[in-house]
Amino acid sequence: MYDTSRSAGEAASPLPCGECRSRGVCLPTGMSDADCARVSGLVLQQHHLARGDTLQRVNEPVHGRWYAIRSGQFKSFQADQHGRPCITRFAREGDLLGLDSLDLDHYTDSTTALCDSTVCEFSYPQLIEAARHFPDLARALECRLSKQLAQQQALALLVRCDYAEHKFAQFLSHQDWNDIDQAHQVTELHLALSRKEIADYLDLTHATVTRMLSRLQKLGIISVRYRQLRLLDGPGLHQIAAGQPPSSKGGVGTTMPGIHLLPPE
Repeated sequence: MYDTSRSAGEAASPLPCGECRSRGVCLPTGMSDADCARVSGLVLQQHHLARGDTLQRVNEPVHGRWYAIRSGQFKSFQADQHGRPCITRFAREGDLLGLDSLDLDHYTDSTTALCDSTVCEFSYPQLIEAARHFPDLARALECRLSKQLAQQQALALLVRCDYAEHKFAQFLSHQDWNDIDQAHQVTELHLALSRKEIADYLDLTHATVTRMLSRLQKLGIISVRYRQLRLLDGPGLHQIAAGQPPSSKGGVGTTMPGIHLLPPE
């Protein structure tokens, strides 16, 4: 488990929920400041992790703890039959970690930070008790869990996709793109994951992921600069994710050359 002694001063004075930029994800819209303060009181402590720090390790006791990601991104992984790490999920700001282990005595996977991140630690029994007195909080948690489960199911299905283009395009379409130019509908994505990590998760090779990025860039779907991606043609990306050739920006009904389906690896 991550050693909070390195950030004991920060953990002693957690940022109140009312001042958190993820408040709209974790808490019901319109919750009063007083109720929000009560929820803040449920935060046992905040953990500040640098890239590569471990939040939880396989076989560590669960102790009824779960985490809300205030900022940053995480990956969870298990060892395969050959002892190599196999990525099981990615999580980002607003997601909840550890809920799939609450009925277990020990964690079945390890979770590490992909970038500098902060999580709020909660006691599940305490939160359930609080939710009985705050129906809006209970509904917000149910909504968050339902949405997160749907996302995990969608990502699990894409790993089984037959063609590399479909698989990679679907993976990109499930990421959180940030608007940087609303007038021209341009959005941006910083990949906290390395290309190797993406390849491992999608059951592709590193070379295939690199080739997919180059191909999408040539098609005018995205632009790539190191780990910074800009989405230039959202409809085109969704068409590829659906198994269709992207329509040319120049006119409806035409297709852009250069995309050919690659078989599964």
